[in-house]
Amino acid sequence: MFYDTTASHRAPRQSYFTIALRPWQMLSRLIAERRDFARLSSLDDHMLNDLGLTRGNIRSALRNGRDWD
Repeated sequence: MFYDTTASHRAPRQSYFTIALRPWQMLSRLIAERRDFARLSSLDDHMLNDLGLTRGNIRSALRNGRDWD
């Protein structure tokens, strides 16, 4: 019923450390994606089929997760 005047209405500020860490996190994700792509690409088509993947959707599955039908 009453408006809370004690709450802050600003978005929380990110620390400089968090901002500086972001490029390293992006680089780490990119390296992991490339490593996983290479590993999955080395599997034969039967093994990929067992995982529910095709050769054409490996990259999409790595970026977005596998689509569970």
